[in-house]
This record gives sequence, C-alpha cells and structure tokens, in this order.
Amino acid sequence: MSPRYTYYQQGSPFNEWHRTIDGLGAVDVDLMEVCNKGSCYEPLLLIEHAYDKGQTYKNCTAIKKLAKRSNLPAILIFYTNEMKTFRVKKLAPVEEDIRTVQADTLIRYFKKLHNLHQCN
Repeated sequence: MSPRYTYYQQGSPFNEWHRTIDGLGAVDVDLMEVCNKGSCYEPLLLIEHAYDKGQTYKNCTAIKKLAKRSNLPAILIFYTNEMKTFRVKKLAPVEEDIRTVQADTLIRYFKKLHNLHQCN
C-alpha cells in the first residue's frame, strides 16, 4: 500500500487530483498553530499528526525542512479518538524521542507559545 494511504484511505478531492499529475509532489501541512490576537495570525508551531495505531514513525521530512527554514518549532502528534493522551515527538528545532503527554500538558504547551508571542 502506498504510504499516502497509511492513515486514511483517501485524501481530499484536490489532493487526489494533484496526485494524478506526473512530475509533481506535495505534502499536506496538517496543522499550523497561529496567533489569534486581532489580525496577527503569525505562525507559532507546525504540527504533523496521525491517528495512533501504535506506530513509531511518520515521515515528517518536509515539515522539518519547513520548520528549519521558517525558524518555527514543529511536533508530531499521534492521537486517538478519546483525545486524553497523546504521543508527541518534537521535530524542530531539536528532534526528541516520542513521549506520552496528557491533554492538559499539550494545551499548556500551545498556550505557552501564544503567551510568549509578541504581535508586530
């Protein structure tokens, strides 16, 4: 099975159309945390996520490169339907091992990024 169907059976209609064009490549950016103060919308964090099937790997090469170029932190999140615990791997600026975190810990991390951000 193609890696693109590891987590879901089909992408969005646009993604499926794009995949039919020879010579092109694309990767979804799953989520980008942004400042929500007024009209700032400054990117704060790049997030790659996947449904947790017990896997220990998801290709995050493009997200890591984007994080490095944009000087943003990036993480990989494996989640389940209950959204109580997550397996999280820091991808950038420094890659770290996967660790299990509670939802409130992940929320605190997101809020910390917002609190540290100064709108221009």
